[in-house]
Amino acid sequence: MTVADQARTKSTYGLQWNRFRILRPDEDRATFRNRTGLTAGDLAGKAVLDAGCGMGRYVRMAAELGPRIVVGVDLSDAVRAARDLTGDLPGVAIVRGDLLRLPFAPGSFDHVYSIGVIDHTPDPRAAFLGLARLLKPGGRIAIWIYRKERPAVERIMDLHRSLSRRLPLGLLLAMAKASAPIGGWKRRLMASRSRLVQRAGVALHLATIGVSMHPDPEVRVCDTLDWYAPGFLSRHTADEVRGWFAAAGLVEIEDLSAGQAFYHEGQGHGINLAARRPEGRGPA
Repeated sequence: MTVADQARTKSTYGLQWNRFRILRPDEDRATFRNRTGLTAGDLAGKAVLDAGCGMGRYVRMAAELGPRIVVGVDLSDAVRAARDLTGDLPGVAIVRGDLLRLPFAPGSFDHVYSIGVIDHTPDPRAAFLGLARLLKPGGRIAIWIYRKERPAVERIMDLHRSLSRRLPLGLLLAMAKASAPIGGWKRRLMASRSRLVQRAGVALHLATIGVSMHPDPEVRVCDTLDWYAPGFLSRHTADEVRGWFAAAGLVEIEDLSAGQAFYHEGQGHGINLAARRPEGRGPA
C-alpha cells in the first residue's frame, strides 16, 4: 500500500474539518457517551487514544472526564483544527498519523475509541487489529462503523459513490451545500403520519441516499460531504466485526447500541461494539 492510496482521504478530511468547525457540546457529549460508553470514572488518570480524531471534538469530550492524557491521531490536515480546538486543554496531544501505521508502542493505552473512522481506511480489519494491539492488559476499545445494508440499498450506495468519489472536492462541497434543503425535506416527509407521505420520503431518500437528514443545516452539509467524498467507505455486518474482536483476543464484547438514548433521531444506525483485553495478557 502506498501513501497515494489515501490521498483522497487526506484531502477530504483536511478540507472538511478545517472548513467546518462544528463543535456542538451537548450533542458531542451525548454522542461520545453513546458510542464509547465511557464515564469520568473509567477515564480518571488513564491514557486514552482517539483514533481518527478529525477536528478534535471527541478529544475535548474525553478530556473533560479527567484522563491523564488524551492522544488524538488523524491522517489528514484536520490535525490543525484539532490543535486549535484543544489547545486550551491540559493533557492533550494531537498527532498526525496513519491508523494502518500507528506511531505508538503496543500496550500504550488504557482506552482506545474510534468513531466512524476505520471504515474510511483501505483495510478496516487491519486498522482495528492495529488499534487493539495498543491496549494495555485490561484495556478497552470501542468502535462505531457503518452497518451493511440490504443488497438493493448497497447497490444504490455503491452506484452513487462510484460517481461521487471521482468528482473534485470543491464541486462536491458546493453540491453538499445545495442539497442541504433536501435533507430537511426528507426528514419532514419521513416523520409524517401519512403513510403515503412517508413513502414519498423513503423514495426521495433512496434517490439522495448520502444526503444527511441531521436537524442542524451546517452539520447536514458536513455529513453529506463526509459520505460522498472519501475514497474509502465500507459497510460491515455485526458478525464480521465481532470476528475482528475475536481475532484480536478481546473479551467481554458489548453491543453499545442496545438501549441508547440518542440526541436526535437517526443517530444510532451503525455497528457500535466494545471489548477488553484480558488482564495479564499483552498484545496479540
